[in-house]
Amino acid sequence: MVRFDKEITRIVKGFALIFMMLLHCYNKTNYDVALDYSYFPFYGINYSFKICVAMFTFMVGYGYAFSRTKDLKYGLQHTKRLIIPYWTILFLFSLPFCLDAVLENGLKIFIYNLFGITDTRWDTVVYLKFGWFVYFYIYAMVVMPFVSRFIDKRPVLNSIIAIIAFLGLGYVVHSIPQLLALTGIVVSPIGKTTLPLSFFYCLIMTPTVILGYLFAHQGYYEKINIGRLPKFLVCLICVSIIVLIIAKLRPFTLRFYNPFNLDFFYAPIMIGAIAVLFNTYKWPYLRTVFSKIGELSMYMWFLHGLFYTEGVRRFYQPAITIFNDVNLVVIWTITLTFFAAWLLKTIVDAVLKRLSVN
Repeated sequence: MVRFDKEITRIVKGFALIFMMLLHCYNKTNYDVALDYSYFPFYGINYSFKICVAMFTFMVGYGYAFSRTKDLKYGLQHTKRLIIPYWTILFLFSLPFCLDAVLENGLKIFIYNLFGITDTRWDTVVYLKFGWFVYFYIYAMVVMPFVSRFIDKRPVLNSIIAIIAFLGLGYVVHSIPQLLALTGIVVSPIGKTTLPLSFFYCLIMTPTVILGYLFAHQGYYEKINIGRLPKFLVCLICVSIIVLIIAKLRPFTLRFYNPFNLDFFYAPIMIGAIAVLFNTYKWPYLRTVFSKIGELSMYMWFLHGLFYTEGVRRFYQPAITIFNDVNLVVIWTITLTFFAAWLLKTIVDAVLKRLSVN
């Protein structure tokens, strides 16, 4: 029987965070200097690390299933836990280096950035890159109280209905410009907008949240029986699954903006393989490392964005491009971000604790 407790949750988030950093840190367009990619170990498969998106969204639903109240108050409490690291890094480490841009671009862009509604593809000024999870999480905490009650009545059937409904709604939202064009009304395509595109992304990621909720509600992972198999065979199966998914040796390719993103299927398989692996083996040092990364995941997520945010990376990126070999840059970026996140979280937690006492 597989145990999926808070420690396993942190380990899964740790893996997802590492996948995210590999995705971003190996991207050539994120650097102002030319790096040596002669020995690029993930050539042709780097995009597969985007499964981190589905892993994090899946875990949103999985964790929500264990909340006692499942109401907006619960959502507000957990949103604050996310906002604190994001705003801390935004206000302390990003905005002071781009005040001219903030004043020039006005209040609307500033408010967008407060909630991670940023993407250079939309011609929106970005003050902290990769912050989309903030607005998505707020959206999820508003929607899930209603969705969870609907699912609880008939878990499997209603989950299927909800998944189809959100995918359909996403398709409708994406098609609104074309539908309006039939009546003679011309509006910008969704891909060239800000708020509508953000809403569209939320809709197409909601099915993965629902799937995570269903897995937790039904205890699917806990039903996996690994007791009868030799540990070596379990390890071989789990590692093979992880490698095959990352290596893209699967029947379909993935695209994040595709309403039928197939990471919907691969993410729970990846998460299950990680959970089974760490239920089979103790691996105390490896367990501790990934668990700590999972605990620091939000701080690491937002901190590493400083190295690649166009407006401020000229200040931060030299700290990671001290090497020319991209592999050393990636290893150093993960290491530096880990310790910076650890230090920052320790300070923020101490300040919050002191404020709550006073």
